Amino acid sequence: MEQIPERIKVLYVDDEEGNLLAFRAGFRRDFEVSTAQTPAEALAWLEQHAVHVVISDQRMPGMNGAEFLGIVRTRWPNAVRLLLTGYSDLEAVVEAVNLGGIHAYITKPWDPTDLRLRIEQAYEVHFLRAQRDRLLERYRQIFEASGDPIVILDDTGRFREMNQAAKHLLHIGHTRADETGLASYVNDLPAVIGKMKAQRQGNTYRNIDLTLQIPDGSAVDCLVTLSHVGQDPDGRSLYQAMIKDITDRKQEENRLKKLNHDLDRRVAVRTKQLMDALDDLGAFSYSVAHDLRSPLKNIKVLSDHLSSMAALRNDEEEHDLSQRIHKGVSRLIFLVDDLLQFSRMDSKSAEFAEVDAAKVMRDCMAEMEPLAVNVSVALPAPGTALVHADPAMLKVALNNLLANAVKFSRAQAEARIELGHARDGDGDVLWVKDNGVGFDGNKSDQLFGVFKRLHPATQFEGTGIGLAMVDRIMKKHNGSCWAEGATGQGASVYLRFPASKRNMRLAG
Repeated sequence: MEQIPERIKVLYVDDEEGNLLAFRAGFRRDFEVSTAQTPAEALAWLEQHAVHVVISDQRMPGMNGAEFLGIVRTRWPNAVRLLLTGYSDLEAVVEAVNLGGIHAYITKPWDPTDLRLRIEQAYEVHFLRAQRDRLLERYRQIFEASGDPIVILDDTGRFREMNQAAKHLLHIGHTRADETGLASYVNDLPAVIGKMKAQRQGNTYRNIDLTLQIPDGSAVDCLVTLSHVGQDPDGRSLYQAMIKDITDRKQEENRLKKLNHDLDRRVAVRTKQLMDALDDLGAFSYSVAHDLRSPLKNIKVLSDHLSSMAALRNDEEEHDLSQRIHKGVSRLIFLVDDLLQFSRMDSKSAEFAEVDAAKVMRDCMAEMEPLAVNVSVALPAPGTALVHADPAMLKVALNNLLANAVKFSRAQAEARIELGHARDGDGDVLWVKDNGVGFDGNKSDQLFGVFKRLHPATQFEGTGIGLAMVDRIMKKHNGSCWAEGATGQGASVYLRFPASKRNMRLAG
């Protein structure tokens, strides 16, 4: 805020010389005092000098104080006016209020302390008015220079004032702002007012989405913020409306919405086509695999018969060929069985329950061929490795992991396989770990693909379907799987299952 000047400038007008001398002597140390003996002399002095406070005696020849202060009010409105009068002269006070718009009156004889206080109070009024006028002028400059449209309107929607940007937006031209209103630019004014009230925050109505209908027939999409700025002399509320023209943005949004709608429609069509193709492919794969199994079994039986006939004839070459056929057909049958199981996995939905993974692993071990004496399997204690899973699918997954662990560790003098379990946040993690040949850790992302093999078929039998089936099972559980290992240092395959009801109760 601007600092108050060191000295207050006061003009005192009185036709009595003694009063002028007394006023000057009493207040010259406090204020910058000037005096005049007649209203005409005072008016001439005011033409040449600025003053903060004007004090006038009421009873003077030719022109009384109220009339003099009325002229001062008209020509120098910023000067604060005080009237000096007697106790009984109330009519003079009323006249001074009406004509001169006085700030206060002082009775004769004056009390120096009271008069000094009145002068200081009058200057504070002068100072605050000057501050207000400067702020209004600054606002006026910003109002007119703003590139954004600004409109002042009342609570009926009638425009009171607008800047040049608003006139340009609304195509008002030279028409006076108060000759039109918001109702001329919207189709349903009550609905617009309702929308404004719904977005009120204190004395501000923020981000009102509004479409204005311009007289030339065009439409302008706007974002309006209204702020309450006071009331007019008639008591009507006044609002300042800051308007942002967002027509281009709206058009771009509509264009993007249309593009997204078209894209969603095309994606839906393509997705349906893809799903139909996948269904057809699944049916084809199942049909082929199912139809292949019967002739392959016949070939296997015939190879066995050929092998036994060759043994009776002691024909080594024929026996060797029949064994190769038998081995190849057996691999094909395994592959067909895995493909059938893999294809069924897509159509089967998971049915979740609390499953003891250790018990499932024992069932898998019981159904396998007897484990070699050099193979040991470590399992969690019964009832400790509980996971939220589909029992049948979990058994398929663990059966594949157990078979892989046995296969890749069979060359070890002491093959060790471990089924582990741990809580991981709100879920459960199982792992199957072995001390077998391991794999190249840089290729772990290839393990779960269909027909992906990191070891030659001549060294380790298999179809390349097992881990792909494990990955598909974990996706059915909304879980995940990954593998860790190194060449010659064994391998670990991890299965992460989502939270079970038991885990959520424990977490709660």
